[in-house]
Amino acid sequence: MNIFFFNQKRYVASISMFVILFAMLCFSSFSLTVNNGLVNYQVLQANAEDKNFPLEVSGTCSNDGKVEMRVVGLAYEIAPWKEVGSAQNSQWKATLTDIPLGGPYTIEFQIKDTSGEVREGVSIHDVLVGDVWILAGQSNMYGVGNMENVTEPHPLVHLYSMSYQWRIAKEPIHLLQESPDPVHYSRVLKSEEERAQKIKEGMNANKGAGLGLPFAVEMVKRTGRPVGLIASAHGGTSMTQWDPSLKDQGGESLYGSMYKQVQSAGGKVRGVLWYQGESDASKDPQPLYKERMRKLVESFRKDFANPQLPFYYVQIGRFVLENPDATYWNKLQNDQLELEKELAPGGMVPAIDLALDDLIHAGTEGLKILGYRLANLVERDMFGGKISAGPRVEKVERLSSPYGPQVKVTFSGVNGKLKSAGRPFGFSISTAEDAPILPCIYKITFPENEPNAVILWITKMPEQAFLWYGRGFDPYCNIVDEANMAVPVFGPIPIP
Repeated sequence: MNIFFFNQKRYVASISMFVILFAMLCFSSFSLTVNNGLVNYQVLQANAEDKNFPLEVSGTCSNDGKVEMRVVGLAYEIAPWKEVGSAQNSQWKATLTDIPLGGPYTIEFQIKDTSGEVREGVSIHDVLVGDVWILAGQSNMYGVGNMENVTEPHPLVHLYSMSYQWRIAKEPIHLLQESPDPVHYSRVLKSEEERAQKIKEGMNANKGAGLGLPFAVEMVKRTGRPVGLIASAHGGTSMTQWDPSLKDQGGESLYGSMYKQVQSAGGKVRGVLWYQGESDASKDPQPLYKERMRKLVESFRKDFANPQLPFYYVQIGRFVLENPDATYWNKLQNDQLELEKELAPGGMVPAIDLALDDLIHAGTEGLKILGYRLANLVERDMFGGKISAGPRVEKVERLSSPYGPQVKVTFSGVNGKLKSAGRPFGFSISTAEDAPILPCIYKITFPENEPNAVILWITKMPEQAFLWYGRGFDPYCNIVDEANMAVPVFGPIPIP
């Protein structure tokens, strides 16, 4: 199978090169250029009929006449020549429609004069029609995983980079050094030579793996649909810095820069992937987090003219920190959980059970799991997938047994049954919402006849008790369901 796949890739590459070379030979003596609307490696967002949205393309030319276009696949013609626009006064313009889902395609343009003779032409290669996703947030979306065993590039996954250019997606996805926007990097660069050096250093750094590429490759495997990624995350950034009201500042603001990228990439997207919150998990910003998230999602949907634009996000995970007071960290995690239904369509996936590659950043293998979990939600919502968002607390109740008091936690949304690698862990109990953890849980079990529940065995049950999962900056949590969808951080929940 591996040898076949390698030969298949080599065959596809050879055919693609043949098509491109043939088109270059056909049009090598002509001066038609494409200046706006379409470039090599671009991903066009598919509409509800799985064809591209109407796309305006324009450029310069040497002849007047009618503009024709055809679409060529890897080894055969997808759509024959048809008239799509006109050329006059050294300018041409065309409207592209009905390019089917798939690719890679070579899009060929030619100008015919009044006698029907082809006067000039040009080709754009490796164009895909599929789904375009925005990657936004801070460093865990930016990607700080170790560059070890990273997800390999896929011919049907392309990237709109921070340099405002389309290319094959390859780790690292995000390179702030590439961006011409001052909000990202330009202020610290003195010359283009320095930029080139910094880009080279970034491409060869030992950190940089993210969740975007694993997500995209997983979606291609499941659906066969090409994927485009728009890289717009920036490490260490807060909700204030992502304020949508700063959009008019363009490249001087994070939201404005992201908006510019989307418009430059074609203006149409399938949805948003978001991973942010660490910078807001402290005393002053945390109480404002929910309202800022509501405003952010509302702005995404308004600015991209889709009131149902899907918004998927990651609940922040662990932070190895000496500070024992994780109050606002846990409050923000709970905020993210409570926003899940409110921000729909979309959903949330947990990261609390994943290994880190440093004090705060999810590791490369964990980022692959997050890509898989996000793909589960997207497939569920858009392609009839059967995997749910995973366990969510439905009921908490006290029990008694011959061995002492117990607490049963019942979950909804469980895929199959709950399980853990080794002894299940992650729950804790306190006597007040802000009280320390009470060391009273000595065992956690999965009842045989209830695949969506856990039993907590308690030494002594306090009269007033509150239940947590994942409390603290760096808890050990390992409970998932059979689809590897994890229990999210929650609490405090009163135990009746």
